[in-house]
Amino acid sequence: MSSKYPVDIGDQEGIVDAVNYLLSGPSGLGQNFAGFSSSVPAWLSGNFRTPFDWDTIRNLYVAPINLSTSEFLDSRTLKFTFAAPEVTAPFEPGNIITITGVTIPSGVYDYNGTYSTIGVLSCTTTYCLVRLSSDETPTASASGGNIRMNLNNRDNSTDCNARVTVTGGTDRVFISGQVDQAISYTVPSGTGELTIQVAVNRYRGFVNSDPVNPDYLFDIDGNVATKTYIRSGLTGTGTLDLLETIFSTLIDQPTRLNNPLDPDYIGPWPAYYWYILEIKWTSTGTDPVYVTSDYLELRSLSAQVVKQ
Repeated sequence: MSSKYPVDIGDQEGIVDAVNYLLSGPSGLGQNFAGFSSSVPAWLSGNFRTPFDWDTIRNLYVAPINLSTSEFLDSRTLKFTFAAPEVTAPFEPGNIITITGVTIPSGVYDYNGTYSTIGVLSCTTTYCLVRLSSDETPTASASGGNIRMNLNNRDNSTDCNARVTVTGGTDRVFISGQVDQAISYTVPSGTGELTIQVAVNRYRGFVNSDPVNPDYLFDIDGNVATKTYIRSGLTGTGTLDLLETIFSTLIDQPTRLNNPLDPDYIGPWPAYYWYILEIKWTSTGTDPVYVTSDYLELRSLSAQVVKQ
């Protein structure tokens, strides 16, 4: 959008253009910039919450472990006891775990499902504690089933992220990002194929309803760009060659649907946004492939809001 300067008396069009330009938000380069960059080696944590990377290797896959009991310790804490002791504690705090096959008698809480919002609270060689995101009414324990961790088919966030504010309808967000990674895998049997997607995703922020600890929560709002790689003929265990992904000068303008004043409107949406570089693995062959760790080297993401 452009405007006239100076505006002559009686120039109605010039006055309207100038006012619209002012209402569209602040101008200038770099007034809203954020980013992250590091070349220090790290490993992806796979957790839903920060830290997304660790300075020591983190396991991203745990094969199913049989359970003896699933029970409540309090209204927000569940305890899953293994049918037999493990050699080492299989899970780490924050891990996303999945429970399947638990026998649920009538009136008993359904322990089956994926626990991701908070995830694992602590773990020993004999049991795993999981924290719920909200209070539940404790019920009797249940038996059977298994516990496992498999982070395929989901967006796994990295520490490459940036938060910026879009203030006007003419704002554009310029994004650049890159990551070097070496993915380790296991194929329990046969020969598998792995599809790797590296993406820059956009999340929209909103303020929570907690008056004591106000903070922003974020919902996925869209995908800015994705690069896809396919690795076939995988067997046994191994590590893929270093994979380099570069996003240069992406241009994004967040938009909204279903404007309350016009349900068919699609237009600019000023808000607080979180751009994150995320990685997804999908086992696309006949035999399953599981990612066991993801080693990261040079990586970065920057976002800058520029007014047109």
